Amino acid sequence: MVPILRERVKGDAVVGGYGHIGDGNIHINVTVPGYDDHKRAEKVQNLLEPYLLEEVAKRKGSISAEHGVGAAKAEYLGLSKSEECIDVMIAIKKVLDPNGIMAPYKVFPSHKVAN
Repeated sequence: MVPILRERVKGDAVVGGYGHIGDGNIHINVTVPGYDDHKRAEKVQNLLEPYLLEEVAKRKGSISAEHGVGAAKAEYLGLSKSEECIDVMIAIKKVLDPNGIMAPYKVFPSHKVAN
């Protein structure tokens, strides 16, 4: 993924990968050269999202790892998990968190659950 993303951003950002490489997983790190270069950062973000998540799904990868899905990627969970799997995950969460107080508005696509 790192070479693919480097080509996609064409010098507007620095792309690197780190961690978990031995087990086939990787964290992608993308930085723009200037701390306050908001226009460039927005351009890079638009180039990579949702492109990166779709590319990972094409390769049968997961869009998230040990840190969970979170709010930013919740709407993309269906790219790497089936509807049936998401439904089971929601059912388990309802048993463990019946009041919806743990990580509200995170993990699951909004069309699947109202927190």
